[in-house]
Amino acid sequence: MLQKRKKINKVLMSFSFLILLIGSTYFISNRYKKENIYKDNIKVINTLSQVLNINTVKYNYSNIVEIKKDKSINNIKIPFTEKSFIIKYNGVINGGVKPEDIEIVNNTGNEISIEIKKCQILDHYIDDENIYIYDVKSSIFNKLDIQEVLDDMSNYKREYEEKIISEGFMEEIQENTKVSIENILKGMGYNVVNINFK
Repeated sequence: MLQKRKKINKVLMSFSFLILLIGSTYFISNRYKKENIYKDNIKVINTLSQVLNINTVKYNYSNIVEIKKDKSINNIKIPFTEKSFIIKYNGVINGGVKPEDIEIVNNTGNEISIEIKKCQILDHYIDDENIYIYDVKSSIFNKLDIQEVLDDMSNYKREYEEKIISEGFMEEIQENTKVSIENILKGMGYNVVNINFK
């Protein structure tokens, strides 16, 4: 009976030792893994690039443009070459930050400081399926050309970008970028997140 009890104690001790060994291994490897993730700047940037929707602001708009043109030689208008038309289209402007513009200045694993070089318009496209041309007036000497319409729209895209930038679009991108990056980094375990824009 005593020998049986000794065997049971040995088994329990071995089992306890095994659980302790597995637990310690898991704790140490997990801690090492966390330190690797949090202190490795390349991994932090990669995580930000994958998780963060770099397009932090999406701006949808509709625009109507009236275009009037004629042909001229040496700034003298040629008669019967006047043409005019109205374009209505929908556009989407995406603003945000590129991963290469994010720089980690300090990273302790608990606190991280990030500097963002610039926020910018990353993409601006027109919905090709919703372009409407109205009130076309053209002469036999100056017909409406589709390529010309597309070129005009390209100019109006730039004008629209300037318009929304003057209305505070870049400030909105900065604010949304800051909030998004803070949330991601705090989710990764950082307690203190400092973000500065150049």
